[in-house]
Amino acid sequence: MSKESSSIELGQEIRRRREALNWTLSDLAERADLTPNYIGSIENGFRDPSVSTLIALGRAFEIEPGELVGQLPNISPEAQEIARLADEVSPEIRHSVHAILLGCARHPRK
Repeated sequence: MSKESSSIELGQEIRRRREALNWTLSDLAERADLTPNYIGSIENGFRDPSVSTLIALGRAFEIEPGELVGQLPNISPEAQEIARLADEVSPEIRHSVHAILLGCARHPRK
């Protein structure tokens, strides 16, 4: 992946999360203590954010900054969605789903 395409993907991820929360650029900027223009330039792939900016954005979204940069590039979109959903349910449900997946993995389809 080129530096340019990774910048674009990062910007798209920030925009996707912001829009999913129905936040404007100004809303996110206020929460992250950044300017709307700066966030817009990141979203459009024109600027690469610093580590401190990624941390500020992570705090604003209440996520780990690594989630913005795709720490898990080799995981399928379905697995990423499962991981995201797992964070939204109780520990008991998460444990049950984990047990089901373990059972399925031990008995793969033939």
